[in-house]
Amino acid sequence: MRCFKNVLIADLKRFWNLSWKFYAMFFAFCILQTSLFYSNMYKLIHKMKIVSVSLGEALMSFFRGAKEFYPNGNTPIDVPVFELLMLLYLLFIIAYYMNKDRSALGRNIMLASRSPIYWWISKCITTLIAALVYMLIIVITHIACGWIILGRHFTCRMAFTSEVNIRYLLISEDIKCDTNITLMTVMILLSLITASLIMLLMAYLSNAVFGFIINLVIFIISICYMKWFFIYNYMMMCRIHHVYNQWKWGAGLIIIINIAIIGVGIIYSRRKDFL
Repeated sequence: MRCFKNVLIADLKRFWNLSWKFYAMFFAFCILQTSLFYSNMYKLIHKMKIVSVSLGEALMSFFRGAKEFYPNGNTPIDVPVFELLMLLYLLFIIAYYMNKDRSALGRNIMLASRSPIYWWISKCITTLIAALVYMLIIVITHIACGWIILGRHFTCRMAFTSEVNIRYLLISEDIKCDTNITLMTVMILLSLITASLIMLLMAYLSNAVFGFIINLVIFIISICYMKWFFIYNYMMMCRIHHVYNQWKWGAGLIIIINIAIIGVGIIYSRRKDFL
């Protein structure tokens, strides 16, 4: 266990050394994005159209996603470009980290761990932390910019302020004020972790390109079919009324997928000769 702990610490340090600049760029982007959002909210408040904005409402707007789509109807498909690019950027960080870690230093860490299984589990934990930090950056920038720009008109409550805010922020009549935004934020985090682990596994087994392809396919299918088992629907807040009641099944499916990914990596590590 002590050996594994040392390997994990070394892995986390290496990940930070490789990825800090990408997180810094994402942090700057989030500041710009949230500043623009709260500036628009400031105008609405002074026009007396809304009273205040909560952190939950801001996150719902940030992860708004695609509108309702019917494959058999005449409605044009709504591609959530912002959410897609945000997902792809996280996947790029994971792919870059995994590919760089195949170098001599990465192999030395594997040899020091005395087990490729320890090495793989360490990668999974590092990836989980990477997705968590990614989400924390989004939340922290929303809180900081909300306080600075809106002042007393901003609250850290993870709840809707009013139905008027729902119409302005999400342009939807189907989402209720009693929606559990905290729960949906956790579902978004679980979806980001799953996407990251898929990328990690594909980069480990063969090539990171397949990780991008698999995630893109799942994302596009989720846009077209608003079912609880298409997990990236949980990243699009506009679709809460389609998947919210099945969140327990969705969370269970996501957890099973993550366990399966870790298990496949362990099996591969046992059978592959890394020397």
